Amino acid sequence: MNPANVQLLSPSLHRQLFGEYGAESPGESVSEQLAREHLTIQDIWGKTAEIQAPIDLKLPSLRGKSIEEHFANMGIEQSGTTLDKAKQLANEIFPPKPTKWSRTSGWTRYSNGNATQVPWPTEDKLVFDVEVLMSEGHYPTLAVAASAEAWYSWTSPHLFDPAQSNEQLIPFGNSRDTLIVGHNVGYDRARIAEEYNIQGSRLRFLDTMSLHISGAGLCSQQRPAWNMEVKRRNLDKLAAAERDNVMGITTSEELQRMDIGQAKFFDVSSLNSLKDVAKFYCKIEADKQPRSYFECGNLEDIQENFDQLMEYCAQDVDMTHKIYKHVFPRFIENCPHPVSFAGMLQMGNSFLPVNEKWEKYLARSSEKHRELEDLLDIKLRDLAEKARVLVDTPEEWQKDPWLSQLDWTVNPRQRKLKGQPKWYKDAYDTKTGKLKISIRSRMAPLLLRLKWLDYPLHYISDHGWCYKLASETMPATLRSKAVHNDDKYHYVKVPHKDGEQANCGNPLAKNYMNYFEDKVLTSEYQAARDALDLNAKSAYWISSRERILGQFVVWDKDEKSMGLPMRDRSDNKDAKYGIILPQMVTMGTVTRRAVEKTWLTASNAKANRIGSELKSMVQAPKGYKIIGADVDSEELWISSVIGDAQFGFHGATALGWMTLQGTKAEGTDLHSKTANILGISRDKAKIFNYARIYGAGVKYATSLLMQYSQGMDLEAAQIRAAALYLNTKGEKEHSVRHRFKRTFWHGGSESYMFNALEDIALSKEPRTPVLGCAVTDALKPEYTGSQFLTSRINWVVQSSGVDYLHMLIVSMSHLIKRYNINARFMLSVHDEVRYLSSDEDQHRTALALQVANLWTRTLFSYRLGIYNLPQSVGFFSAVDIDHVFRKEPYMTCITPSHPEKIPEGISCTIQDTLRELNVNARPDECLLGQEVQQSTEEPLVAINAPQLSQKNIDLEFIKAQMYKVFQSSRDPSFRGGQATAEIIPQKATNSVKHVQKPTKASTPKPTLKKLYKKN
Repeated sequence: MNPANVQLLSPSLHRQLFGEYGAESPGESVSEQLAREHLTIQDIWGKTAEIQAPIDLKLPSLRGKSIEEHFANMGIEQSGTTLDKAKQLANEIFPPKPTKWSRTSGWTRYSNGNATQVPWPTEDKLVFDVEVLMSEGHYPTLAVAASAEAWYSWTSPHLFDPAQSNEQLIPFGNSRDTLIVGHNVGYDRARIAEEYNIQGSRLRFLDTMSLHISGAGLCSQQRPAWNMEVKRRNLDKLAAAERDNVMGITTSEELQRMDIGQAKFFDVSSLNSLKDVAKFYCKIEADKQPRSYFECGNLEDIQENFDQLMEYCAQDVDMTHKIYKHVFPRFIENCPHPVSFAGMLQMGNSFLPVNEKWEKYLARSSEKHRELEDLLDIKLRDLAEKARVLVDTPEEWQKDPWLSQLDWTVNPRQRKLKGQPKWYKDAYDTKTGKLKISIRSRMAPLLLRLKWLDYPLHYISDHGWCYKLASETMPATLRSKAVHNDDKYHYVKVPHKDGEQANCGNPLAKNYMNYFEDKVLTSEYQAARDALDLNAKSAYWISSRERILGQFVVWDKDEKSMGLPMRDRSDNKDAKYGIILPQMVTMGTVTRRAVEKTWLTASNAKANRIGSELKSMVQAPKGYKIIGADVDSEELWISSVIGDAQFGFHGATALGWMTLQGTKAEGTDLHSKTANILGISRDKAKIFNYARIYGAGVKYATSLLMQYSQGMDLEAAQIRAAALYLNTKGEKEHSVRHRFKRTFWHGGSESYMFNALEDIALSKEPRTPVLGCAVTDALKPEYTGSQFLTSRINWVVQSSGVDYLHMLIVSMSHLIKRYNINARFMLSVHDEVRYLSSDEDQHRTALALQVANLWTRTLFSYRLGIYNLPQSVGFFSAVDIDHVFRKEPYMTCITPSHPEKIPEGISCTIQDTLRELNVNARPDECLLGQEVQQSTEEPLVAINAPQLSQKNIDLEFIKAQMYKVFQSSRDPSFRGGQATAEIIPQKATNSVKHVQKPTKASTPKPTLKKLYKKN
């Protein structure tokens, strides 16, 4: 147990991970006393948690003298040759492009004026681009590659001989390790033949778009301002050019003068397209007009313009290489740890196995949607016909709060639909001879007689959909929300996820389905409720079907083996296997999170959502299992341990203790505490907690609370949101006229964490505390000042989460190779990872995941100066062993389009896995098996990353953060300005060195500078 009564790893595991670091200091330190006082103030001290049985096992030995050197060695081991190639490519010069392009199918090599047919490029470093004729499907039409020795073109056999199949992939060979660079290279990778093999290939991919985003990308808050500034500058330059033409001033000189001044974030960043990035780095104005031939043209168009289009593709390759020369060296500088490079490479090798059930899924989802759409259409037409008959009884529709909003004007001159009201005529389709009313039309909510909180909906052009309340009887809590009123009624806007200023355009849109399920959005008519239910069932498929139907699946055929087992077609003639390569942007946001449009945003299966079983259609081939785990409270733990590091031990802060020891059953975890303060459910409280940790403020919490608590007025929501932030974030000390000379939070359960995060976010060069990755230029303080603090705090947390993921998958790759485990990385969805493993190695893969997680958590603690680890976070709570891809192995995945239950998988704790593997094992034997690869330990220099353990613990500042009331004695240096500050010596601070120092003074930890270069 540590000073916060947190159960730590067993002594045996501690020695294997930390060596002799972390020996307990004699007696109670001052920082421990302060932690106890803080936990007492937060009503936590004295609460107990159940003691778990110690876990003990023989771990693989570390590759180095410490966990830090171990990760450095693994990163070098996995990135070595590819990194060398990447560096060489950044310094190479390409030969001139060919002037004439071969129309022969397959690969052609152009060197020294000669064109030669080759099976594939012979170099091991290439820049590559593919073009696809969209009207012909997903397969490639033509491609260009280039190296320092030659240019290459590839032409599909189908292009000039349409009789041949268009299902042709591009071969690259698999006899050597090859680096392929492209812009959004995940798209190009999906057209390469060797990638469609269950054993993987020897190709590695680097994406210039990802490299740009991580170093000079824009966050979502900045894009609108960036676009406006670019537009303004273009207009200014145009105006300047016009003045120059009139006045005879040199345009270039004027333009240079216009751009002189303090650099802002829009001067050091750009959008992500090849055109934008080429302009930003290389000042190239790219002509993307020829792309329209591929987007809108046909085979004849490509044939007729072949030379122009091949030249266009080659220009993209040339631009990509020029961009690469800028972005790759910057990436090495920004992300100096080899684990960051190796992790990014592995993220680019995702794959998803499917079988014949994939096509059934697409067909059944589409069919079920059409069926429900027809039923919904019938319901709406029936409601419209029932309303139409009231045209002759105006007193009926005039008193109806919904129908009275329709246009009942009858044109006596109209011949068709004579005597019918205008709304009916507008909805009538003369071609089909029937009404055509979309669920997205403005008429639909009125025909369905929708209510919000049991009040009728009413549309107001300036405010969107509102709900209508009688002025005399409306609750006082809603009166302040009214945006319009007349003689009898007040009108309150239907809430929108973007806040009070946004209008609700359609209450039947996907974002409002939860309100229907929570009975906030209702109708008193059964037919209308049926229609709403039908709409809810189709909502997911409507929003996702284009992306899902557009998935590129390559099927295992006789002429192309994917290394998959043979299917037994005796019972099923349609049996087959296929592979989908998710078109991943490995660093698609400024936090370096991966981005992919379908699989990284896929929802879990829901009983009332057509097509929501999507993920479960990824299924392991015969003889394999899908092994995976979710990192428990990953970003919450990262944030809390950064705060705990100020004290030097886990659980020292209230947030840290709740994260490690709090339980849902006793209401002592963070989510239960927030739910209690706000009076909402624990699940909804999670959204508030993560939003707050990512930097969202009281205003956002107020808006969200009003969405979740529809009867609550603005004032009540503000009071509760303020109470939440006072209890958690604490009070803000805005003055800097005190001895700490900084603003800071104090008195809350999370004050320590927020101050630590802001320390990083507001530092001169923000870097993640573990792998030392730098923030994008667009968010650096020198270009943004104090702007975008929310985005920077979000960056600290999420980018550290990406560090965690990279460390985890690099550790797994090392263990798979070291112990010859038959497993391969499949996919990562932020805080969860999935591997495809053979049946024989399923439990070894599960144990490897547990060891990888243990190593990763250990390095986090080690880099933050805490030389031990709680047992509760050392291991995954469970590793899932399943035959399909789903959130939990016991989910049935029953939906309207998939009525059959999918058999369950199993969920294994670390104890379960050890029992499976512990048969006949010796106590000193590693249960992963016999090592087949011996790595040589290489000397390393240090990494350029801040080490929080090397800081002093400032006891006075710890005290200041603890109390709700900060009583400061003003720093005397402020009394007389700078001159006085130079005369009056600063008061000595009561600070101590870190309490958990290495026990061996003779073995100091490295101060890391660069890790890519070996001594």
